[in-house]
Amino acid sequence: MFDFIFIIIIAFILALGSGLLYLIYLPLKNYLLKSNKLSQKQNKRINYAFILLPCLIGIIMYCMKDYRTPSKDRLEQSSDIQLPTDFTVLKDEYQNVWQHYSITYEIQLNNNSVEKLIKSIKTSKFYNKNSFHNGIWDDVYFIKVNSGKALWAKTPKGYDFSRGDGLTMYQIELDTLIGVLKYHECSD
Repeated sequence: MFDFIFIIIIAFILALGSGLLYLIYLPLKNYLLKSNKLSQKQNKRINYAFILLPCLIGIIMYCMKDYRTPSKDRLEQSSDIQLPTDFTVLKDEYQNVWQHYSITYEIQLNNNSVEKLIKSIKTSKFYNKNSFHNGIWDDVYFIKVNSGKALWAKTPKGYDFSRGDGLTMYQIELDTLIGVLKYHECSD
């Protein structure tokens, strides 16, 4: 819905701006036509430019807007946790090639925030207190989710999360020793 409203607002602003420019150009156009310095063919080209240029500008503006869900929200939704409010973003990168994309999101947490996050992980529906991850994921501990499976597991350095949902993969590493959370999402 927001996209539609955004498009209408952009179209209105561009049409208004183009109309005002055309009104300013109108007396000059009439003078040039009367003095034969402007042919009818050139006049038609200029009229088309007043129509096509705002459309082109509108398309470029629409393409430049970032419509993706923020990385923080994606992390919380995919892993069923709530991030604490006190953290510093170290990296937030998004790369895509058509339908394939990759998101890398890293945050620095203080000790208090790490404790809050651990509590959130332990209340996640994907947390399995019996699982321990040390480089190899064991399918026995994964929890079934829609078309895939997910798991929060304890590690020697903190907690890891893995989720496969169709063609999309989610990986999270929480290093409680240094207070850094690394989130990676990719789709093939």
